[in-house]
Amino acid sequence: METEQSGGRTPVIDVHCHIVALGPSSGAILSRRTKNNYIYRSMLIAQGYTGAISDDEFDRRYVRRLARALGESKTTDRAVVLALDGVYDRAGALDETRTHVYVPNDYVYDVASRHDDFIFGASVNPLRADALDELDKVAAQGAALIKWVPNSQNFDPAAPRLKKFYEKMAALDIPLLSHTGYEHCIPTADQMYGDPARLVQALDAGVTVIAAHAGCSGHLHPVEFFDNYVAMLDRHPNLYGDLSAFCNLSRFGYIRKMLDIPGFFDRHLQATDYPVPPWPFLFPHMIPPAGIIRLMRVKNIFDRDIYTKKALGIPESTCRTAASILFPSL
Repeated sequence: METEQSGGRTPVIDVHCHIVALGPSSGAILSRRTKNNYIYRSMLIAQGYTGAISDDEFDRRYVRRLARALGESKTTDRAVVLALDGVYDRAGALDETRTHVYVPNDYVYDVASRHDDFIFGASVNPLRADALDELDKVAAQGAALIKWVPNSQNFDPAAPRLKKFYEKMAALDIPLLSHTGYEHCIPTADQMYGDPARLVQALDAGVTVIAAHAGCSGHLHPVEFFDNYVAMLDRHPNLYGDLSAFCNLSRFGYIRKMLDIPGFFDRHLQATDYPVPPWPFLFPHMIPPAGIIRLMRVKNIFDRDIYTKKALGIPESTCRTAASILFPSL
């Protein structure tokens, strides 16, 4: 993998980078249940959340911290920063009581517009009453993709009523980055909505689909999606996956399986799931002890993630795939 920024070559784009927002100025929603989730709360603390500052100030510091990490990265040029839509009721209105995480498109668009290294990643729940209009709006704003976590946003990607939504996405030529596998941080309505097979309707409509977490259920879950996902790659040339959160506890065991599949990484994109940190010490049988120590000393999350994947044998090509999908004219 490349270890320096591109300098005129195809840029390295991290396709899966979260904007965390708590404050009222952002319009965001974070439920008490989510805030008290051990994984989510640990992430907030790692990002400087102490309760000693206002939520609005935390939001500002989070963006500055992200911008600094990306600007100082030796490996990554830009990142898709992600909004996350909420849960909608039967009338298509935002249901704040059932929404656990909501990061509005307008807020993320504003954040992205102020940082050249940020790429706007929108989120549109297809059940909202104005879903098609919102798609038009974010496309006009230059959104690089639409981000979903159906497990938590409480909709089935395979529902027939989504046909027009997928047709609109295809017409706008805007990719879909949809969570696959089990969701671990945000409370869920139905974990089976993370089955990559539920994205076939979108693929058949001509949408370029990026399966976040490459169709992996995650460890110790009753239903495994990965083998079916691999078979889907053969059937759907417009299906890709991202490699987010594979260097941490939830999915580290899949790396060996991926390396054993010929050509697997040809259709997969570099992604961190920022601010989720990579943990090289999870791979003592694949990385020598001295290498693990060197990797753990790398403070920058973007760099440590790519250096760890390089040490594991994941090819450099994954660093360039996102640019070819999101900006094919480059």
